[in-house]
Parts: sequence; C-alpha cells; structure tokens
Amino acid sequence: MSAGFLRVTVLRTIAAACALFIGASPVFAQVQATYLHTLAGFAGPLKYDGVRVSVDLEREETYVIYQNLVHIFNPSGMEVFVFGDGLDLGQILDVAVDRTGDIILLSYKGSRSLLTRCDFRGVPIRPVEIKNLPAGLVFFANRMVHRNGLLYFAALGTASVIVTDINGEFRSRVEFLPLLPEDEKKKDGVESVGFTVDREGSIFLTMPVLFTVYKYSPEGRLTSFGRPGSAPGRFGIVAGIASDSRGNLFVADKLKSVVMVFDKDFNFLIEFGHRGLKPANLIVPDDIAIDRRDRVYVSQARRRGVSVFSLAFP
Repeated sequence: MSAGFLRVTVLRTIAAACALFIGASPVFAQVQATYLHTLAGFAGPLKYDGVRVSVDLEREETYVIYQNLVHIFNPSGMEVFVFGDGLDLGQILDVAVDRTGDIILLSYKGSRSLLTRCDFRGVPIRPVEIKNLPAGLVFFANRMVHRNGLLYFAALGTASVIVTDINGEFRSRVEFLPLLPEDEKKKDGVESVGFTVDREGSIFLTMPVLFTVYKYSPEGRLTSFGRPGSAPGRFGIVAGIASDSRGNLFVADKLKSVVMVFDKDFNFLIEFGHRGLKPANLIVPDDIAIDRRDRVYVSQARRRGVSVFSLAFP
C-alpha cells in the first residue's frame, strides 16, 4: 500500500460475513475508498486540529472554521480566501451558504446565539432574527445545516433541533431525548456530537454514550442503528456524520480512527482510514462533510488537517 493511496475492496463473501456478524442483512457490493489530498494553502497542507468543516454544494467550495476564522477552499482543495478577523460576532461556531451565495454565520456572544448574513466576502449585511418561536422557547444552537431552502439548528447538549426557513421564520422543533427508550434516557452523559441533514430532510444525530446513530424522518419517525465493539461496523466513540447523494451514511469513529460507511438501510459497507501517520490514515477523525461529487472531507486531531477521500461504488 503506497502512502498516497487507500484502496479498500469489500468482496461479496467478506461483506456477507461482516453483515451477518453485526446482525445486518448481507450487502453484496464492492466499494473503493481512495485518498486524494489534504486541504492546503500555497505553502502546503494546512495543519488544522479538530476543525469544523462544511461544503457549499452549489459552488463546490469547502469552508473550515479554525481559530475563529473562516477559511474557504476551491474545488481543488486550495485555500482562496479567509475572513473573520475583526468581526464583532463572538465565537464563530458554524457556517452555511444559501442559494444566492450569501454566507450565514452562526456565532455565540454574550450568552446568546447570533445569526448573521454576510456577502460572499464575509462582510456582514444584517443580523438574522429567529422569528415566531413558540412561547418559552429560547433560540440556542452550536451547529447549523442549510438544506433544501431550510436552516436546521442543533443544540447538541440537549439533542434538540430547530428548523426555520432561510429568513429565520420558525417551522418546527425536534427533541430527540424524549423519543428515546426509557433505559437510554437514564444513562449518564447522554448528548449528541455529530449532526447532519440528508437530501430528503431526515435529521441525524450521533450519541457516543449510547453507541448509536439516530435518524428522524420528515414524517416524524425515529429509527436508529449502532452497536459497541471493535469489529468492522461496530462503534467505539462516534463523532461526525454525513450523507452522500445515494443516501449512504458516513460516521467518524474517534476511538477506532476510521470512517464507517453504511447504506441508507443502515447496512455496513466498509470502513477506511485506520490509525497511522501516512497520508491515507486518520488520527482521531471528528467532523465530516461531503460535496456533490461525493468527495468526503474528514477533519482530524494532531494537526493532521482535513483529508479528502473519493469513494467509488459499482
């Protein structure tokens, strides 16, 4: 295996054995994961540590929040612009881009969450107020996703999500914890870490203490998957989650230092990365994002930056 490549092939017999081992139906597929590059500047790969990463699907740009600055990368993975220095917005937590190209920043300042609309260069245009919240509900969020003209705001500590339109008009709220089985609610340290929304509008949260990924569909149905263990397809310490154009789910595992791939029916397909210092390896993967070409962006610890992978499905 070369330092520049990661090729993982899952043959029919191996996929069937793994699926049976983890209690899922056999998945007969061959999948290849290939390391492409690490997000870089003109001086070389950027040594970020545990950053927040997101993508603008329409313009194929990648956004990284590091040291309270927003770094923008072109489709080739080169840094083209940085902003945030001098903005009086407190701590920048997340970023999204709407269909017009305006940048929406989620930040935290003065014990409250702020939402600010900026132009494509990061110059603030106006604050965005969350309007018509139910009585007694205070807007608080530390993660944000823009999907299908809607904004989804997650408060990870309470595993709750607020949905608004692009102008901040309240649409709905989802509280995951009341929907969990009683024995899971009572466990210490139950909170969410990974958060995403797929192209169909389903909301996903990862909960490390429960070794579980939860899915809340637009129809209001809660489903889940995940089992603890070291075998392929089982969870150690789950973190970030993302979905591709086929509905496959990508789950980062900090303990195992891999990214696991599941199909839309939660069947395990492959895992890639594996702990090591070669370019194709991962060290404590955390956040994940996927662009419209199904390239996978994985942030890591130990100043390993953001690695980019391409997955090929037959």
